[in-house]
Amino acid sequence: MPQCALKAVNGQPDVACDGQECVYWRLVEQLDLSSAPLPEQCAIQHFSLLDGGSRIAAWLLSVKLRVEGDRSGTGVS
Repeated sequence: MPQCALKAVNGQPDVACDGQECVYWRLVEQLDLSSAPLPEQCAIQHFSLLDGGSRIAAWLLSVKLRVEGDRSGTGVS
């Protein structure tokens, strides 16, 4: 699996992409973008969301962690 671009921008290089476990990969499925010619199924990359700068990248990572924390039942404070 390639590295997670979102975590790399947030100072966590060499962290593997979560693939289908990631909320941003599932977002592509929810938006029915799977028919579009995408080299990756990550909404972060598809919509070039990391071009918004480090504050946007930090916020997107915090959303990912909160959603995935809630999904696992652990919650994130």
